[in-house]
Amino acid sequence: RCAAVNIPDYGILVIGGIGWNGSPLRSTELLTRRSGEVGGGGGEKWQWLPYTPMNKEHCGDPLAVYYQGRVYVVGWVEQMCMMEMLDVAAGGQWTSLNFFRQNLKIYSMACVGNELFASCFGTPGLYSVELDGDPKLAKWRRSEFVSTDHLLTVHLQ
Repeated sequence: RCAAVNIPDYGILVIGGIGWNGSPLRSTELLTRRSGEVGGGGGEKWQWLPYTPMNKEHCGDPLAVYYQGRVYVVGWVEQMCMMEMLDVAAGGQWTSLNFFRQNLKIYSMACVGNELFASCFGTPGLYSVELDGDPKLAKWRRSEFVSTDHLLTVHLQ
């Protein structure tokens, strides 16, 4: 399985997953509307474009969220202390963010307002970080709220 996020005015970014040989993938691809074509329906109006690969592969089912021109990715239940960030506006470069003090196994992420929330296996509470400003300086906070299920964000218009 892979992750997918909608990047407004760009398309759908499909991230990682598992290759035919069973190993995790670093690849990303962008599903976008062909230039000059508008309207709905029909696969002929869409195209797949290769996009900048991540710095490292992430466990089988990556988790991803989009916030103000940036995509944040971690591996599902991957024992790690960092995540990757794609800055779409800055030319599509991936950056590793090492802002966890300890290794966490994240199993669910959601973005609400300017905050990213994460639920972790084996750790009570819910982690959150504000995404405004420099992501390399962001500090995670842990709340006492006990999450018993996956987080989900729904965007309504």
